[in-house]
Amino acid sequence: MKNRIASIICGAPCAEFPPKRFSDMIEGLVIAADKGLDYCLAAGITPDAAVGDFDSARESVPQGVECIRVSPIKDDTDMSLAAETAIKKGCDILRFFCALGGRISHSCANFQMLKKFLKNGISACLYGDNTEVFALENSTVKIPRFDGYLSIFSFGESAEASASGVKYPMSSRVLTNDFPLGVSNEITDRYAEITAHNGILLIIKEYN
Repeated sequence: MKNRIASIICGAPCAEFPPKRFSDMIEGLVIAADKGLDYCLAAGITPDAAVGDFDSARESVPQGVECIRVSPIKDDTDMSLAAETAIKKGCDILRFFCALGGRISHSCANFQMLKKFLKNGISACLYGDNTEVFALENSTVKIPRFDGYLSIFSFGESAEASASGVKYPMSSRVLTNDFPLGVSNEITDRYAEITAHNGILLIIKEYN
């Protein structure tokens, strides 16, 4: 069965929406999470659904758009509820736009969700104006060269990682969560190859 993509528009500050760098990645099922509704409508995008307590959105949900309204007294964030909606609708690739750069507490919550999705076989990635974040476990990813920085962190107490095609390569190196050894690397070959041997890695791409 072909994987189904969900593009979830969140409420973190965006310099522009859709972001030029990632605009062609907004596809599939489009869900607005609270203030993400304002971003969608301002850009002329009508979402398939809008989810949240709507304490931040200024615009009203358009007629014909599925609206899932929840109480502001809740355990989940609006973004998390939007993700659950996408998964219930059969999506297993989640792309979160305007998901970075706002309140640091929300960014930390979003990072935590990456680990949750990974454990449940859901592919997920966070996008900001010039930043892309995802998690990796027991697998290898190839990242084409780009102008900017590539950082690799242990997404737990420790994780074993290898990185080739980069300025500072590593081979089965143990990263820990109390020392940022993998910060600010650069891709020097056509692509970098990153492997998570044991544990979970948090991969951050920051474009210049």
